[in-house]
Amino acid sequence: MSDPSFVRDDPDNPDEGFAELYAQLLDVTDPEPWLGWARQAKPPVLYLGIGTGRIAVPLAKAGVQLVGVDAHPGMLRRLAGRLPTVELTQARIEDLDLDRRFDLVMVPSDILSTTPRLQRAALHVAPGGRLAFELMNPHWLKAVSHPGVRVRSMTPTRVDMEVDYRLPDGSVRTQEARDAPLIWPEDVEPWLKTAGLRLERLFGTGEGDLRTSATYFVLSAKRSIGG
Repeated sequence: MSDPSFVRDDPDNPDEGFAELYAQLLDVTDPEPWLGWARQAKPPVLYLGIGTGRIAVPLAKAGVQLVGVDAHPGMLRRLAGRLPTVELTQARIEDLDLDRRFDLVMVPSDILSTTPRLQRAALHVAPGGRLAFELMNPHWLKAVSHPGVRVRSMTPTRVDMEVDYRLPDGSVRTQEARDAPLIWPEDVEPWLKTAGLRLERLFGTGEGDLRTSATYFVLSAKRSIGG
């Protein structure tokens, strides 16, 4: 019998406990850099991996018009109750085809770490538009041990890890990541080129130091033909 305190993000076999966990997390109080980028873009903004709304709801309250996509039906069900007017689609990123292009496509969680997903996300970026996303930082994972994060095994391209979440009621739930892909910051620029994108900015959280940042942000732009 599986341990109910452990949840997994598996788009092929959605774990209802995963959606339940994220529904209990508090909304972010500072939705940057996403809010700043969204305000620079023509609406609407395509949000891949929109989840239960901990970033989407603050963005919507700030006036950002969103189109949301998530592979998890439980996530979308909960979000629809919070943002009933937002257009939502259930789909895996690598299978997505909205037949539309957006000035900004944003992915604020570590789910754009495969080439098929990157290329499919880039397909939805309008000419001259941007793709912005956040990735787990392998340098941070490799450096030292971190409270609440347990690296079980790690290669240059994959990691098995567990991440603890302390919920508002004081309980702890653990998310398992098995064989999760890793993208190193120094490999981002050539990786973007495979999807017709060029790097505009790459920086860590806080002071932006990649040695101490658990994740890092990537802002890219759709390359022009011959560019």
